[in-house]
Amino acid sequence: MTESQRNSLLEELLGPLHMHFLCAQTAYRDYLANGKSFLFANSLRRTNASARSLLIHKGYLLPEPNQADAVALIRHYDVWLTLWEDLAQRATPQLDAPFVFENSVTYPKAAELALEELYQRLSS
Repeated sequence: MTESQRNSLLEELLGPLHMHFLCAQTAYRDYLANGKSFLFANSLRRTNASARSLLIHKGYLLPEPNQADAVALIRHYDVWLTLWEDLAQRATPQLDAPFVFENSVTYPKAAELALEELYQRLSS
């Protein structure tokens, strides 16, 4: 990987994605701490949708072995967002109402960890 490719990967994908992961962790903690309310589920939805978009548009910058990590995250986000939108449309919840749905496509923690490790390795 050239220095230019490394910088592009960090600036265009891994740096922003690192912030998405941090924001999603905070949103999920807030969601759990606040009765799994629609307000915090909505915050998590915005973060997940943004991370999904970033991975779809910039995932090609990743080294080939890490592209599978991006695909695993996109798969989860696709299913999660579809389920979220379906429930929001059917339930029309108030901001403080509980907002919970089942998702058989669990969050790929190993994919996040692999991308975070790549970010840490390239940014040091």
